[in-house]
Amino acid sequence: MSESPPVVPPIPSVPVPSAPSPSTSAAPSQQRQGTRLGWDPGQPALYEQWGVQSQTPKRAMGSDIGVLPELERTETTRRPLWRHPAFLVSAALALIAVVIGAVLVVRAVTAEGPPSPSGLAVQSGSGNVRVSWKGDDVAWSVFVVEPGTKPVDVSRLVRGTEVWIPKSSGLYDADSCFVVRATADNQGKSVPTDAGALSEQGAKQVCVGDAG
Repeated sequence: MSESPPVVPPIPSVPVPSAPSPSTSAAPSQQRQGTRLGWDPGQPALYEQWGVQSQTPKRAMGSDIGVLPELERTETTRRPLWRHPAFLVSAALALIAVVIGAVLVVRAVTAEGPPSPSGLAVQSGSGNVRVSWKGDDVAWSVFVVEPGTKPVDVSRLVRGTEVWIPKSSGLYDADSCFVVRATADNQGKSVPTDAGALSEQGAKQVCVGDAG
């Protein structure tokens, strides 16, 4: 037996929609009046056209503002250096420094040194020795000095402007000398033994050999 070929069903036809016929009742002027140029999509014109009045006035693209006037350059006068604030301050500070330096120099030249005894004398007796001097009403220190030995402080024996040292104390001999100086102005200073140190401390020296 021979097989019969397959049967293909018919393809249904698709109905084609008919295009709407343009309305003949509307006049071209009415169609144009329904379009607002500059407001409706697809209408880029920003001006009145075809008799359509814009509801909002449009701003002109141009401007009536004129060009700004040029600024006139004014000549500025430079301030002299001596009128500059920094220069004035520096000059004032320099003047103050000079004045202070001058005052210090004058005070150093005219300043008085420590009190110095005057009329220093030594008197030797059979059992003691007396050292006397003249000077201000200040505390005085007296030291017994000999070459090669440490100075001996006998200030505890001072009474006013003199000191009595008994021979029995063994604090001096025929080669001893006595150094007198003001106490307050020479605190912590070593006992002077040469002329320069004596003058610097305002001290004076007298020896037993000078006894009258």
